[in-house]
Amino acid sequence: MAAPGSARDVIVVGGGPAGAAAAVFLRQQGHDVLLLDEARFPRDKVCGEGVSPEAWRLLAGLGAAGAVRSLAPHPLWGMAVSAPDGTCSRGDYRGASHPGFAVRRERLDRVLVDRAREVGVEVRERARVAGLVWRDGTVEGVTAVNGAGPETLRARLVIGADGRRSVVARRLGLLREHPRLRKFAVRGYWSGMEGLEERGQMHVGGGGYCGVAPLSASEANVTFVVDRPEMAAARGELEGFYRRTLRRWPWIAERLEKARLLSPPRAIGPLALESSGVSAPGALLVGDAAGFYDPFTGEGVTLALRSAELAAEAADRFFRSSSLTALREYDRARHAATRHKFLFNRLVQVVVGRPWLANAVVKRLARRPDIAHRMVSIAGDFVPARTALGPGFLLDLLLS
Repeated sequence: MAAPGSARDVIVVGGGPAGAAAAVFLRQQGHDVLLLDEARFPRDKVCGEGVSPEAWRLLAGLGAAGAVRSLAPHPLWGMAVSAPDGTCSRGDYRGASHPGFAVRRERLDRVLVDRAREVGVEVRERARVAGLVWRDGTVEGVTAVNGAGPETLRARLVIGADGRRSVVARRLGLLREHPRLRKFAVRGYWSGMEGLEERGQMHVGGGGYCGVAPLSASEANVTFVVDRPEMAAARGELEGFYRRTLRRWPWIAERLEKARLLSPPRAIGPLALESSGVSAPGALLVGDAAGFYDPFTGEGVTLALRSAELAAEAADRFFRSSSLTALREYDRARHAATRHKFLFNRLVQVVVGRPWLANAVVKRLARRPDIAHRMVSIAGDFVPARTALGPGFLLDLLLS
């Protein structure tokens, strides 16, 4: 722990999966790390809560895999996708050493923050970062507000992991809402839902799509995504809007007839964020603070952990060399690690946004389980997304 008034190696802003993971990775490398979050854990977080199989590798690297398993997360062996016309295709995570899983974010995030404390990260909750400290064009700390008032905290590096409304990213001028994609998500927890299995479900249609992440044999996270104009009907009565909108997907609504909504639903949006970069002199961005496209393929938590891993590697090189080039290399590394997956996500969105095309593609996937398995494995982050972007695969998908 640094002496009062002295500069840290790293200040991480945000204690979600990306921030906690970045803090742990850097502490494991021997660096002095301070983690700040405006909330007190455990805290609720709107999320689809399905986590892809690749996350287990990253959790093992953090030394948190055992603690996550102790939460008894619900295993997910694949995904089922239904088209607007009711056609359903199922795909498995073929070749994965472990299944994906679903678990409430408040529990997962608490485990990761606790892990940060275990390895020696100083964690300060209810510390809201209000701005950045600059010197000669380089970030050298943050201004934070807590119960005792404002405080200036200095560090050799600031990592912004403070999510969609990131103060760090916006003060750097790197993050903005997507100019066209203005989707909102509304989430509810249900007990007694029928027809749950050990796979995630995505239902396309009704002007959007609805995902079901089974948290147990009878409890589920049911989240739908719709365009911004539709959210006007939710003003002042989000629960009524949520219940009415679920009727657009009859094959979900009928399975909820005997179920109980456990708590008031919550909404978040607009979802899509664009980042013009993920590094600046003295700062890096990870997780949603580095940009977010769409949750359909459910890679948010895994991407957060992976970006934290890449950022920690770049930060360690920076500390060893004192060269800003090491920070700029993070931009290239993250782009190389995510560009094909983001292109794959855009391809999926083209399909989801056109009911006739969604019907045709899901029918083809239902006839070709091998392609369905491959698509789901790409979504699960352990089969390279670039394999879905070649002409051969696209012909198979569209012409099979």
